Parts: sequence; structure tokens; C-alpha cells
Amino acid sequence: MEKKTILITGGTSGIGLSTIRKFLEELKDNVEIVSISRSKDKIEKTLFELKPFENQVHFFRADVSNRDSLIKVRDRISTKISKIDVLVNNAGNIIPGGLEELSFEEWDFCIANNLSSFFYVSQIFVDMLKNSDSPNIVNISSISSKLSGASMGYSVAKAGVDMITKCLARELSKYKIRVNSVNPGITKSGFQISNGLMNSVQYAEFLDEISKTYPMGIGECDDVSELIFYLTCEKAKWITGSTFIIDGGRSVNI
Repeated sequence: MEKKTILITGGTSGIGLSTIRKFLEELKDNVEIVSISRSKDKIEKTLFELKPFENQVHFFRADVSNRDSLIKVRDRISTKISKIDVLVNNAGNIIPGGLEELSFEEWDFCIANNLSSFFYVSQIFVDMLKNSDSPNIVNISSISSKLSGASMGYSVAKAGVDMITKCLARELSKYKIRVNSVNPGITKSGFQISNGLMNSVQYAEFLDEISKTYPMGIGECDDVSELIFYLTCEKAKWITGSTFIIDGGRSVNI
């Protein structure tokens, strides 16, 4: 079995880290994982957690909303590997607020980190995807793309991610690159904590309250990474341009 190379943005926590663990679990020694993240401290913590896989997991520090930063990292990565089989666009941030609360700067930040970055990463690494025999992209969107949430910027950006998925699937089909998006509801990922919106006590209270709107309860990150992994497999070879809601029934409970 040929070794697969996986590129995941935002792999230090939540769904990103769960996805790294899933590929390691399923593909064993036949996978090499490259992840791009912004925080030096989080990278060091994650590498310590993944110490048994230190020869298979490599982190690079970069801001995914900064094109020049991404190009420099791409150039470094390309000296070590020649192809990418799977690109998981996962990194993102959230700032709550709507038209009357969000500043111009906060709006720009939401769009840059949750939408523009998906375009940048895909464009900068597409040539490495072309070198794969079975390349595909999985974009991590959100049910916020379908249901307006507490952050207008985040919801609008994720709606854009769903359309980027369709556009890329159409354009890249000539290279046999499949592109799909996964749209999770709230999971126990600590997303609100890592974005500085809540402390651990507030987060627990938040999950308890919002779980009332989820018929199947709040999801685990592993529930989402299972779907991500499936979409990259040979069994999913005829799936492209699709968005997959995975939210425990939240989007139909309105």
C-alpha cells in the first residue's frame, strides 16, 4: 500500500486533531501527516501528545489567512514531500455579533480566516494534489452555513465555503480531484474556549443548554472525523461537490 500524505490546517485541537488521530488509526504506518497551525504553544503541546507518531506527523507554523506565509510553508513542505493525497481545510475562528455589533476589522477577520483562507490553501497546494493518484479536498464548513447563528461573519463565511466546495469540485474534476464539505453542528471540540469566548465552566453550561436543541445530543469530534475519513476513501470515489450535514438532527429541529 502506497503511503498517503495528508495536509490538515488547524490540527492542534478539536476536529483537526481528531482527524489526525483517525488517519493514524486507520492507515497505521502508511500515512504521513502535515499540519499547518498558527500557535507555537499549541503546536508544541500537540507534538508532545502525538510523540509516538513523531516520524509521521509534522507541524508547520503559519497564518492560513496570510498568502505569503502559506507560500513559504508550501515551499518548505515541498522539499520533503512531492504530493498531497488529502487536503483538509479545517482552521477557523469565530467572533460573535451581527450588523450592529461587529466592527469592520472583526468582519474582515472572520471572512479572512473562515473563507479566504480556504481559497488560499487550496490554490497554493493544488499542484501537489495533482501529483496524487486519488486526490481530494475536504472543507470543514458548519451548519451555520444553513442556519444563521450568533456570529454573522462566521455564518456568511461558512456559506461561502459551501459554494467554494461546489466551484472547486467543478473546476478540479478535470484533474480527478474530488472536493466535498462536512458541515458539523456543535461538537465537544472546545472551539469557543480556544477562541477566547468562554472559560471551561461557561462552556460546560453552554453545551448543557444548547444540547436541548439537538435531538441526538451534542456530537463528539470523532463523529465528524469518521465522516471526513470516509470521504477520502476509495469507497467514496463517486462523491464530489457535496455538502454533508452532521449535526445530530439540529438542522431539522427548528
